[in-house]
Amino acid sequence: MNPDTSDALTRWQQRCKAYGLALTASRNAILHALLDQASAQDAVPLLQAAQAHHAPTSIGTVYRFLREMEQRGLVDAYAQTHGHTRWQLRDETLSAAAQTAGEIRQMVAQVQHFLHTLEQMGLAEATAARASSGTLPPSSDRTLAVLHEIAGHLGYRLLPQRGTTA
Repeated sequence: MNPDTSDALTRWQQRCKAYGLALTASRNAILHALLDQASAQDAVPLLQAAQAHHAPTSIGTVYRFLREMEQRGLVDAYAQTHGHTRWQLRDETLSAAAQTAGEIRQMVAQVQHFLHTLEQMGLAEATAARASSGTLPPSSDRTLAVLHEIAGHLGYRLLPQRGTTA
């Protein structure tokens, strides 16, 4: 293995781990095969190339790993005629953007779940539409003001605590 391939393999191993992918000997062999290819390949040539690095690699492992990588934005899948798919590692900058977008979607989902929980507790209520004024609700507590703004952007309105006025 030349130094450039070794460095690239190390970077891809780190990226896979950062995305929560476990790396076995077979998966490392598949990564190596993906790095060695000049253009997108379907699973059978990738399997053959991976088996040159780790003989026990199976076609099932190739497909599962490629699908997991695709779900995380690490590979591009190109559908071909007769149901074949060709796979290629995604450019690192595109993968970073996909990771950031995924993290944002995850954060929004967590905040929405949090607001839904507040709604169930009687501390927030869903609104029909976001308030158009754009001003923060009256509050001397900046943290609460930020929560009001976030809730508004996600279609909720925080309710005043019982016994207080907002």
